[in-house]
Amino acid sequence: MVIESAIGAIARDGFCLVEGVLPGGELPEIRRQVVAAQAAHSAQSEAQKQATRARGHRVGARGVGSMRQIINATQAFAPYLADSRILDIVKACFGSWPRISCTDCVINEPGNERGYWHADWPYNGTNASHVVAPYPDVLMHLSTIWMLSDFTQDNGATWILPGSHRQRENPSAGTMIGVDCDRPLPGQMQVEGQAGSVLLYDSRLWHAVAANTSESSRVALLVR
Repeated sequence: MVIESAIGAIARDGFCLVEGVLPGGELPEIRRQVVAAQAAHSAQSEAQKQATRARGHRVGARGVGSMRQIINATQAFAPYLADSRILDIVKACFGSWPRISCTDCVINEPGNERGYWHADWPYNGTNASHVVAPYPDVLMHLSTIWMLSDFTQDNGATWILPGSHRQRENPSAGTMIGVDCDRPLPGQMQVEGQAGSVLLYDSRLWHAVAANTSESSRVALLVR
């Protein structure tokens, strides 16, 4: 019933939240290793972002640190990627042999700017490789955000637009008439959750980086 409820929520709303995937006793060390790895990588990361922006792809937002494939720097979180609560949902969507395409981290520092409305690859129109709109009404990719910090309205809990995964396109390419990808939209909400929770969402779902108005960093993993 838990799997059926999760699949139903993803189909209806575009997302679901699974709580308690990462054990509380392990979280401080996992978070420490992720933050340390990203800090060591930050100079190279900024250079990569600038090069990517030059190619027309919007990456992150000012004040947000990131590192692609952080699993190459720390495997502290790796044992939990195969948690049955996550894999059972993934397999119900895709069958018995799902593959992970990325294990990135993202850190919203205090004072970071709000990001733009977009969908993840393969639907982000600013990516060099992407599915051309209008999209078929089928789930082709699932994204997850692993909360290594509590996600609150104050510290930058991710903005989403429930139900937007059913749209035939998204604002990332700037071609949707009447939609400003840099402004709030009616029906938007922030996904709050306790550290250790995992947000799963259809990669078509519109979402945006939220501003962190707290005094602490908000740390997360992005696994697709």
